[in-house]
Amino acid sequence: MKTAQRILVTATRLFNEQGERNVTASDIALELDISPGNLYYHYSGKDGILSEVFAHCYRELAGMLAAPILEETFLENSNPLERSWLFLTVLMETMYEYRFLYLNQSDLMQRYPEIDRGMRRLMSLKRQATSRLATALLASVDISAHPKRLDHVADSMAMTLMFWLSFEQMTGTPQSPQQTIHRTVLQVLSHCAPYLGDQQSEFYRECELIDARLLDTQSP
Repeated sequence: MKTAQRILVTATRLFNEQGERNVTASDIALELDISPGNLYYHYSGKDGILSEVFAHCYRELAGMLAAPILEETFLENSNPLERSWLFLTVLMETMYEYRFLYLNQSDLMQRYPEIDRGMRRLMSLKRQATSRLATALLASVDISAHPKRLDHVADSMAMTLMFWLSFEQMTGTPQSPQQTIHRTVLQVLSHCAPYLGDQQSEFYRECELIDARLLDTQSP
């Protein structure tokens, strides 16, 4: 791995572990065992590194949010809920890789206009994606005939997707990455749960059982 890429990988890990505000360019150089001059040769300090890390995150998430997630070819022999679950899980895995952006997003958006613009665009893309998910999941029930109610469900899904990591941090309950990702996806889809048909409800209940088992494995 080239030095420039190593810097980004190490910076992302330190931002996640310690919080972006608590990490300096010197900390990143020290962790990599390179000189500060070598780091500044590749990036214009911490702000330049953060900008590039966010650019990587944005490209990955924007590409996923534009994926044809509701087409049957996305996951053959599956129903819309199973396809939605897979899509949201892959999306959350990427968000978790850059979780420092979501754990402190208000502060980052205030201090960095580039991140502010990018996060707002991602929020819009997520809202479009959850609208497609809600429309597909609830196509066979009465709510689909009520656009405003459907919009409310999609809004709630998007807000949960955007802010659940912060909520879990505030509760102070330590969880494994696997459980955090699984719990977030479950919470996003919980907004559709009351309206699901029998087959999809069965799949959702199975996901709830998995969540309970994951919680049990972490109990002392």
